[in-house]
Amino acid sequence: MRVAWGLVLSGLLVASLNAGCRCGSGGSSTDAGGGGPDAGPDAARTDAATDSGGGGTFDGSPTDAVPTTDALPPATCGNAIVELPEECDDANTSADDYCLNDCTLACGDGLVNSVELCDTAIAAGSAGACPTSCDDGDACTTDALSGSDCTAECVHGAITAPAPGDGCCPPGENANTDTDCAPVCDNGVLEAGETCEPMASCPASCNDGDSCTSDTLTGAAATCDAACPFTIITACTAGDGCCPAGCIGVDADCSALCGNGALDPGETCDPVSSCPTSCFDVDPCTSDALSGNAMACSSSCPFTPVTMPFSGDMCCPPGANANNDGDCLPVCGNGIVEMGEGCDDGNVVSGDGCDATCQPEGPPPTTFRFTDLDLKDPHIYVDTGFPFGCQDVTNSVPLGLATPVNGQIQNAIQMDADGDGYLDLSFLLIFRPLDQTPGITGAMDLATGQCTAPMAGTSCDLQPMTMLNPTTFMNTASGTCLAAIPGTTTPRVGGYTPTITNTTGPCFVSGSIVIMLTIGGATITLQGSQVAATYVGVPAGSLSNGLERGFLSEADADAAIIDVPGFGMMPLSSLLPGGTGNCASFDDRDVGPDGTTMGWWFYLNFPATAVTYTGP
Repeated sequence: MRVAWGLVLSGLLVASLNAGCRCGSGGSSTDAGGGGPDAGPDAARTDAATDSGGGGTFDGSPTDAVPTTDALPPATCGNAIVELPEECDDANTSADDYCLNDCTLACGDGLVNSVELCDTAIAAGSAGACPTSCDDGDACTTDALSGSDCTAECVHGAITAPAPGDGCCPPGENANTDTDCAPVCDNGVLEAGETCEPMASCPASCNDGDSCTSDTLTGAAATCDAACPFTIITACTAGDGCCPAGCIGVDADCSALCGNGALDPGETCDPVSSCPTSCFDVDPCTSDALSGNAMACSSSCPFTPVTMPFSGDMCCPPGANANNDGDCLPVCGNGIVEMGEGCDDGNVVSGDGCDATCQPEGPPPTTFRFTDLDLKDPHIYVDTGFPFGCQDVTNSVPLGLATPVNGQIQNAIQMDADGDGYLDLSFLLIFRPLDQTPGITGAMDLATGQCTAPMAGTSCDLQPMTMLNPTTFMNTASGTCLAAIPGTTTPRVGGYTPTITNTTGPCFVSGSIVIMLTIGGATITLQGSQVAATYVGVPAGSLSNGLERGFLSEADADAAIIDVPGFGMMPLSSLLPGGTGNCASFDDRDVGPDGTTMGWWFYLNFPATAVTYTGP
């Protein structure tokens, strides 16, 4: 399907050096298609670069990019050419970047400079050491290790949604909505073990005015378990003011004046004909037990209110609900999701995600926008001419003469250079809806957005004249969601840096799809494209360890003729190591998803943050 999901190439191919460099498109190599034109007499060459006919036998294994040491000239640090035993060579005098002045990588030198968050050579527990785990001991945060090597850091996200069993009781939840919450007195919700709520409604004493009931207070208002059972007295006990049934002549509290028509002390009724012999008030929320003895002028009907939830007594006492008392009907708007309800937000107002009948209104999609994007593999190589020759312009340009590829992508994502009110480049992940439950599979879209500037507080719509790219996502609680395919990261001498960061749980990974891009007038097809990221928070407010990958066949890269500012018209393959006309001294081609087609697997890392989305 054709979509405008601008992975990287829309930003990758604008890396140009200052005017005046010689931007060769063919070079003077005698290779017939292997490593491309020579980068100069001091360039370290690989076996693949000197093979005729495409670099010899290539199987995608890491050994394909191992340079030979035959007749290599001495390395010259500072000539912008990576020569053994150099790990890097950026031809500048700055020690505050990825490559130090002695042509070794900054990562692992025991110091943290401005491009690093930590250093792998610093001992664990010391300032500047790279984290290996991120448990902060707080059950109400998600703990993720973001980045790798010297860009590793711990990212913690707040858990604000109930998830029974995760050990967290988020703000606003209670024991009825999350089993990780303990009952809390005076929170306005009647929870397990409570008899009254809020605290002000709890009885402080018990006296129903009936001498034939025991007025005992149980529990306490301070713990919301206060209650007045009002148990009927049945024992013949002199002095308690009660004459129970069968106690006439035995209990001194039984009046000898019963029947004289006067209400004497200890009597509740007189004459006997006025004394109740049974109790029934048609109210299921009162106890209808007869107290006292009609023949002793001591009978009464206290009609004690029912306060405890109990299924089957036909009463729904105050504070009870359909979840803890089968005699209660579900009540929309009480803040408790009961039988038949899909939601209950404590009101009967529509338009807030839960309608007036407590049914979900279809939550809006949760959308994340990339806040940066870095190409990790392959790197972009161009022949800059004298004096620097073949250069990797992915992360740096000699002497800082221009902004490198990844820097240009970052600027486009974070800035509005053309002043039209929109950020120049926006990639969106749209979850419909977001569900972070482990093992869940859901629907999502990949899209190119039109997002307002500035980046802080941006609001996004679908980029005009583009399409949504529908796919699915699947969640994983732990382990790896997405990583580089073994044998597809064949790097230059010393390896690409920073390295690819794998996506680890809690995370999601999208389904495999085909993406078609229009770049510089050429159509580019990426096979087997997937995207994954680690959730930060519940619900997630951001994503870390984002990884995007897709395969570009060599045939498509050869056929795609693009206009690269500063270099003119050239095949896309001429920018990629191992491609026709590329100047890199090694072959970085891979095997595609079908196991036979040659090309390049692209790997890009990104972070993302949740944004407001107003599109379809």
